[in-house]
Amino acid sequence: MAKSRTTPPRLTTRLDGYVYRRSLDRAELIPAIGAGIVTGLAAFYVTRLFLQRTPLLPEERRLGKHHAGERRPTG
Repeated sequence: MAKSRTTPPRLTTRLDGYVYRRSLDRAELIPAIGAGIVTGLAAFYVTRLFLQRTPLLPEERRLGKHHAGERRPTG
């Protein structure tokens, strides 16, 4: 059986006053605002591409097809 080593736990406590939250200037917010705008535009573009795509089959042929998940009406 492998021997288990017992190592003392590392101290990971924060020092008082070392971590703090400061308010950001307008110039420091520009990269975050730019990333949000670019992400929104990319999502809009991809959604627009999916909505504009041409169906593979004409509508007449799509309506007459019975797909595997659909059940035929009985009667």
